[in-house]
Order: sequence, then structure tokens, then C-alpha cells
Amino acid sequence: MRSTFTGLNIGYSGLAAQQRALDITGHNVANANTQGYTRQEVIMQATPALKVLKGYVGTGVDIAEIRRVKDQFLEIQMRTESKALGEWETKANLLNKLEVIFNEPSETSVRSVMDQFWEAWQVLAKNPESVAARTTVMQRGTALTSTFNHLDSQFSDLQADINKSLAVKANEINSFARQIGELNHQIIKAEANGGKANDLRDRRELLLEQLAKNINIDVTEDQLGAINVTIGGKFLVSRAIVSEVRFFDDYADPTQAKLEWYDPLAGTSQGPVRANGGILKGYQEIRDAVIVEYQEKMSALAATIAEEVNTLHRAGYELNGETGRAFFTADDGSLQFNARNIRVNPEIIDDINRIAAAGDFNPDPAADPAVYQGDGKNALKMAQLKNKLTMTGGAATFGDFYRSAIGQLGIQGQEASQMVENKVSLVEQLINRREAVSGVSLDEEMTNMIRFQHAYTASARILNVMDEMLDIIVNRLGMAGR
Repeated sequence: MRSTFTGLNIGYSGLAAQQRALDITGHNVANANTQGYTRQEVIMQATPALKVLKGYVGTGVDIAEIRRVKDQFLEIQMRTESKALGEWETKANLLNKLEVIFNEPSETSVRSVMDQFWEAWQVLAKNPESVAARTTVMQRGTALTSTFNHLDSQFSDLQADINKSLAVKANEINSFARQIGELNHQIIKAEANGGKANDLRDRRELLLEQLAKNINIDVTEDQLGAINVTIGGKFLVSRAIVSEVRFFDDYADPTQAKLEWYDPLAGTSQGPVRANGGILKGYQEIRDAVIVEYQEKMSALAATIAEEVNTLHRAGYELNGETGRAFFTADDGSLQFNARNIRVNPEIIDDINRIAAAGDFNPDPAADPAVYQGDGKNALKMAQLKNKLTMTGGAATFGDFYRSAIGQLGIQGQEASQMVENKVSLVEQLINRREAVSGVSLDEEMTNMIRFQHAYTASARILNVMDEMLDIIVNRLGMAGR
């Protein structure tokens, strides 16, 4: 049966619902510029109707849900594109650093120093007994080996810097994981009564997006509202339980440094972390593949130069008539040359007369003591090495091989820059689409505020009317005859 006070309850429910709607509108406006905030809206529904003699009569309104306006598919796309953007931004940045290391074109680059080395032999071929020309050959050779040594050292330094960045990223991942685990715990508690912890969910999704930019993650939500985060099939976060990632450096060989799962209780590694995307993949690919490739190319170039020059130098004659001496040696005693160990023979640095510029043994019989005059033929052969097809199985000169390596680096850098531009454009489009769905529109909120305000005023008016009606019934009916 319908109560006399039903009208008051209807008016009150309207006041309460519109008041809550105004609160949510104000919350949206206050967070219009908050990063990661998702617009909320009040979902109202009619309360169960009351059966009366002639049918059903409504009993008012209730708040069914305070809903986040969210497109979950867009969130998944954002994480996917953020991962790709992080990877290509990292690659583009590191490839740019590699270009700086090669420092092309410049007077101190490998290309320029190689050209100066061959030119010095050309000059010596014309003046085989000139002290100045011999000194220049020795100095140009030293400059060439120092350039190779420095280049290799910079490669190693860049790998070491990458490892430091990987260690920082490992700490970031652990920090994100702990925060997500704590938010999972808070959300489970907050939503135990059936509500939605919208602001906590916003904070958690922002952390997920930042985590996804660092490394590939898979995210699933369970029935309690908690999310589980996995990397390569292994759990990083399972509700409030968080695994730890640790970076194990290797100072002897930077490419052997690993990012691994770590058990703090046992103090042991639980296997490698599979970084198949994000910033970590960019770091590891450049460190283990790209830099190693250019290290090997420069070592192959240095080794071939050393072997070709040594072969000719051992066959030539020094000013003292001696032969068989190498122009380049390895400073670590190795029999295999590379960009790290190549150097000019210390015996030649100590005595430039030991440079074998002569192709024939021509002593001067009139001199006392005997002086062996050079003809410069061997120095000319050295200079001609510049244009000899010695690299890649006899298909390229030293210069061609080096230019090919630099060209390849340029193409890789250009590709990375283009991919960054593409991914930035995609992410911006997704952000705009997400803002269209989830962002706060102040115009819309102002409109809603006016709408809810008028509804609140109307509900208050209903209460006034019902109060007047009850006043008549309670206080005025039955007054006649008193």
C-alpha cells in the first residue's frame, strides 16, 4: 500500500541523486588536467515501483553506478603502441650516439686518418730517405691505430652506459610493480562491497602504461578487480604479490650483462627476463647486435690493414738493409689484430730508419760506414693499398668497406627516426581518441552542472509541495465545528 509519506521519499531520492551527480561533475572539473584521469558519470535508475490498486507507482531514483567512461580496447592499443614507441625512441637515440662516435665527416674520423696514412706513404715513395717523410709515416700510422683504439673504446663505453641504463630501468620496473601490487590490494578492499574504486583504477592504468613503455607486458583482470601482469609468461604482479627483477652486470664483457628474475629470499637468479619489446628491447638490441656488428666491422678493417701493410713491410728493406720487420703489432701479444689491440711497432717508433720503404737492397759502396739507399718502391706499394680490393673477399677497398659501414649506420638511423615519427603519430591519434571518450570536457560538465542543478531544484520543489499537502491533511482537515 502506498504510504502517505511516499512523495517525501521520492523527493528526497531525487535530491540525493542530483547532489551526488553534482559532486561527480565537480570532481571531473577539478581533475580536468590530471594525467591519467578518466571522466566519471553517474548512472541513475528508477527504484522499484510500488503496486497500487490501478497499477504501479514509481518510488523515486537511485544511483546504480558511478562509471568510468572508458574504452578498454583503446587502453590495450595504447600499451602496445607505447611499447613500440619506447623501443624505437631508444634505438634512434643510441644510433645517433653511434653516429657521433664515428664522427663523419671530420678530419679526425677513421676515413680521414686512413687517407692521411696512405698519403704519407705516397710522399715517402718520392723521398724514401727523408727524415720528415718517415716521421710523418710513423705519426700517421700512430694516429690511425689510436683512432681505431679510441673507436673501440667508445663502443665499449656506450655498451657500459647502456648497462647502467638497464640497471636503472630494472629498478623502475620493480617500483612500478610494487605500486601496482599495492593498488591491487587497495582496489580489492574498496570494491568488496560492490562499488568501483575509479580513481585507484586510473592510477593503476597510468602505471601500466608507463610499465608497458619499458618492457612487453600482458595484463589480465580477475574477478576481484585485481590485475595480473606477466612478462614472457612469468608473473611480475599477481594481485598483491610482486616478483623482483634484478640487473646483473658484467664488467669484463658488457654483452653478457643480464636482466634476470630474482628471488630475494633465496638470493638466487630464477632465469632471464625476456624483454621482447619496449625500451629494454631497444637497449639490448643495440648493445648486443648493432654495436657488436660495428665493433667487428672496424676490427676486420683494422686487421686487414695491419696484415696487408705487414706483408709488404716485411718484404721491403729498411735504411740499414734489414728486412722482415712488421709495421703493426698487437699490444696484447695476440696473433689476431683487432681495433682494440692494433698499434705501430714500438721498434719503428724508436727508430724511423726501420721503416721499410725500399723494394730493392741498394747499398752505397762509397759510403763509410755503408749506407743503404732506398728506392721507394715498397712505400709506393703501401700507398697503392688504398685502392686495392682487399675487403669482403676481394670485392671492396678499405675506403669502400668503411663507407659501406657508415652508409648502413645512416640507413639504420634514418629507419629508426622514421619509425619514431610513425609511432608518435599513432600514439597521438590514440591519445586524441581516448580524450574524446575519456577526457573531461569543461563545456559538457558545465552543461551537466546546470542540468543537475535544475533537477535538484525541482526535487526540492516536490518536497515543498508534499510538505504543503501534508500540512493540509494533518493540520487543517477536521478544523470545522471546533
